[in-house]
Amino acid sequence: MRAIRPLPYAVCVLALVGAAACSSASPQPSAGAAGSVATSGSVRRLSVQVTGTTVTPAPAQVDLPVGSTLELSVTSDHDDELHAHGFDVETPLKAGTATTLRLTGKEPGVYEVETHEPALTLLTVAVR
Repeated sequence: MRAIRPLPYAVCVLALVGAAACSSASPQPSAGAAGSVATSGSVRRLSVQVTGTTVTPAPAQVDLPVGSTLELSVTSDHDDELHAHGFDVETPLKAGTATTLRLTGKEPGVYEVETHEPALTLLTVAVR
């Protein structure tokens, strides 16, 4: 009669349980460039720099839960206008001075944040 070796079976069961645990975790929201978004409670902070026609970090989508706030700090090398669609916020940008917007996600949707001169998309905010 052949002896059953339980170790290989136990290893397989543990591997399957570990894989199931990993796949059940909820995905992290996209945040553009790594390290560019900080989260504290229900407030997310993001800094963006505009140099000529270059946006740093590169424009990306930021996920924002309904009811949460994105605190966006924008510094530009030229005077401009900052506009957050869907949040009905428009404010002047002064060259070399950080301008901070607090955007609270009230209505689900995807909204652009942009400058006007030149027309640049800084990011999109996905309120979910």
